[in-house]
Amino acid sequence: MLKEKFLFEKEFFHTVFAITLPIALQNVISFGVNAMDSVMLGSLGDIAVSGANLGGQPFFLMSMIGFGLAGGGSVLISQYWGQGNKEVIRKVMRISMLAITMVSVLFTVVCLFFPYQVMSLYTKEAEVQRAAASYLRVLAVGFVFYAIANNYMSSLRAVESVKMSTAVYGMSFFVNVFFNYVFIFGKFGAPALGIVGAAIGTTAARIFEFVCVTIYMYGFEKKIGYRMHCMFKIDTTLLGDFIRHALPVVGNEMIWGMGATVTSMIMGRIGSTFVAANSITNVIAQLAQVFIFGIANASAVVCGKTIGEGKMERAQKTANTLLLMGVVFGIVSTCVILLLRNPFLSIYDVTPQAKENAYNMMFVLALVQPIAAIDIISIVGILRGGGDTKLALVLDGGGMWVINIPMGILTGLVLKIPPAFIFLALRTDSFIKIFIEIARITSGRWMRTVTR
Repeated sequence: MLKEKFLFEKEFFHTVFAITLPIALQNVISFGVNAMDSVMLGSLGDIAVSGANLGGQPFFLMSMIGFGLAGGGSVLISQYWGQGNKEVIRKVMRISMLAITMVSVLFTVVCLFFPYQVMSLYTKEAEVQRAAASYLRVLAVGFVFYAIANNYMSSLRAVESVKMSTAVYGMSFFVNVFFNYVFIFGKFGAPALGIVGAAIGTTAARIFEFVCVTIYMYGFEKKIGYRMHCMFKIDTTLLGDFIRHALPVVGNEMIWGMGATVTSMIMGRIGSTFVAANSITNVIAQLAQVFIFGIANASAVVCGKTIGEGKMERAQKTANTLLLMGVVFGIVSTCVILLLRNPFLSIYDVTPQAKENAYNMMFVLALVQPIAAIDIISIVGILRGGGDTKLALVLDGGGMWVINIPMGILTGLVLKIPPAFIFLALRTDSFIKIFIEIARITSGRWMRTVTR
């Protein structure tokens, strides 16, 4: 009975984990960078932590758009990869690369020249606003470099090439930490710049990643053969396909990202203590969810490729198995958070109130992990990989704006209940969405052929 609905093949699990493990390692590296940033800035107090958190929000919004463009392109790329059509894959990559380059240039201009105006949207505390604006202005220098490098590496994941990006992020971790240490604390004769030093370290890492990607693209990559100088050679027929199938993913990430930005604004108005606690909690969430997001990315590739090969019955079994894996790794994530929250909090030098809030918020985060795992794997992985991008948009965007944000405003700004309950209220949508997601996936109606 189980074999009729699930896959228990060694080859299947080998394929999934061959994609999952490098992505999980990338997420661990990303966690390490954010943790080091947070710990170094945490030694400077709540203002520095809050300033970096809020100052990074425009970058977060831009990265969400970038993930949308890369993810939308990957919907097409993974299915064409199933067909073995490399020429079309290159054409899709050109479209997504040109789009994210234009978006990142726009973000760079706004954040470079109007950082104070942008930060005034997030907080009214003058001291936090000044710190955040100084952080943002430097961070914006690396936006274009990050956007191009990340789009390229994300597109290669859709054709099961993941080792290169792991190597790049691994090296950039050391670049980031080194320059953070040098410029935050003023080592080796450099000035002690505090929060601005953290932005310099992050920007240096983004430029380093871009250089590595460019060298790999022109010197070593032969699987697909995409080259940056071909960016402006757009196939108008494929542009229509890209817009039709990728736009819902872009819209999904943009709407969700804007919702997360509004959530940060709500937190900023609750106070810097809550922002600091949320920042700390989000760092441990990254560590606990590394395999969940790894499986989600692998799900998109494996499901898309299987549909591209025309194996619909196998695609359904693949989706069922991936959902089951999500439950297992969600429980593992819960255990990781509960085991690490005390030792993790001990390394932070923030106010006792911020620590107490973070401790309670981590408990809430741990409880919701199995639900969150199903939600993430369904939206980011199965539905997108299967081409059912419009439903993913409705569920993710609708959940954020119709449920989470109103709940955040009600609990945080109107009722002003304890922070842990506000934190839970901001995640209410997952408890509703998973029922719709499971019903959709088990029905088989999520499978769409998006190739020509």
